[in-house]
Parts: sequence; C-alpha cells; structure tokens
Amino acid sequence: MQQMKDRSSTNTPLGRPPIAYTPEEAAAATGRSRTRIYKAIRDKELTARKDGKATLLEDNELRRWVHSFPAIGREATAA
Repeated sequence: MQQMKDRSSTNTPLGRPPIAYTPEEAAAATGRSRTRIYKAIRDKELTARKDGKATLLEDNELRRWVHSFPAIGREATAA
C-alpha cells in the first residue's frame, strides 16, 4: 500500500502541514490519479468539502480512505 507523502515541509502561513488538499494535491499525496480521487468522491468512498467552486479533502479523510484499502502481504500494524 502506498504511504501518504509527508507534506510537513510545505510552506503554509503558519508553517504547519495543510489540513486540506485539492484533488490534485490529494492525488500527489496518495499516489493515486486525479481521476481516481474524483471517482472516490463520486462513489462516496471519500468525503469532500466545497468552498464555492473549490473542492477540498481533509487530511484525516484521505488517511482514512488509504487505510480502508485491503492489506496484502504482511499484516498491517498500527502506526
């Protein structure tokens, strides 16, 4: 299973990692395609938020989605 990329070095106004991602950023962070992110939203696998025309995905929602993928090989352990 792909690991989410660490965005702690991303520049934000408060110097903290972002709490929400655009679909493009979510795709890069999860290693999935932008199309797959939108399909997951459409299929209600992922919950997105709207701010006007902007679509945002919360960090914890992306993590929950990735952790919902089936584990293969060695049994996954809690982080």
